[in-house]
Amino acid sequence: MFAPADLHSLEISGVMDAFHEANRQSGQPLYDLCVVAETCEPIRCASGVRIVPDCTIDDAPAAADTVFITGSYGIPETPSDRVLAWIGEQAHAARRFGAVCTGTFLIGAAGLIDGRRVTTHWDYADALGARYPAARLDADAIFIRDGALFTSAGVTAAIDLALALIEEDHGRDLAMAIARHMVIYLKRPGGQSQYSVHLVAQTGRRTPIEQVQRWAAEHPDADLGTAALAARAAMSPRNFTRIFRQETGATPAEFVQRLRIDFARRLLEETDLPLAAVARAAGLGTAASARRAFLRVLGITMRQYRDRF
Repeated sequence: MFAPADLHSLEISGVMDAFHEANRQSGQPLYDLCVVAETCEPIRCASGVRIVPDCTIDDAPAAADTVFITGSYGIPETPSDRVLAWIGEQAHAARRFGAVCTGTFLIGAAGLIDGRRVTTHWDYADALGARYPAARLDADAIFIRDGALFTSAGVTAAIDLALALIEEDHGRDLAMAIARHMVIYLKRPGGQSQYSVHLVAQTGRRTPIEQVQRWAAEHPDADLGTAALAARAAMSPRNFTRIFRQETGATPAEFVQRLRIDFARRLLEETDLPLAAVARAAGLGTAASARRAFLRVLGITMRQYRDRF
């Protein structure tokens, strides 16, 4: 793991904890972890935590299996030519390589994302797209794989990425055991949106909007059309839609679709209900319409989601 200055501590510690836990849960030395920096000086994280690198780019292992490039808190400064050269050499020698959060800016500076599907933290996606227009940016995904290249959104999304890589290497059972031990509520697939419907449901500043969101989350199979929700909030549909978007950043329809898909995902992971029953319980209609919704939002079908998770 390459660590620049002013990084977000969880983006390196969360990934390292996941791989360390793979060793502990399996009882085998599956992964050997190494933090690399440009110099041997302790690295000050944005929070004030200091990390002492294991080695520098001058004495790091010649060819690692997996190379993570972590980003700074915010858009990182363009690194030195020495660092860019090292990133390029490591990327070409590794089995897989990529970036966490704004680390995508660093691998972009090394010329590694042109024509490739990538993501980053939603708050910096526009800047990434402007700086590297040849990259195929997906500003909403939790993490993305494009061949040997991986990129992820910010902070906790790095843990989702680490779990996905561990699952790829050693199977779903080990990845789920790690998630349970780390008390991760839900192991998220890469195609999931960075937009969290449940977080949005907690951020409404006006009591009527917040109450409607909470009621909808408890009744996904009810009539959740805009008119019905507006009536519950004692507003006109037009005013309700305007205020809802102001407070949450999403339309009522977008919120409802996310809510229903999240509900369906939990049923697919935690129950053996037939797909048609899951679709009905989540308010997604028929199995066919639910399949289309999953494909549109997550990029996989309900059956594929259940098989994976």
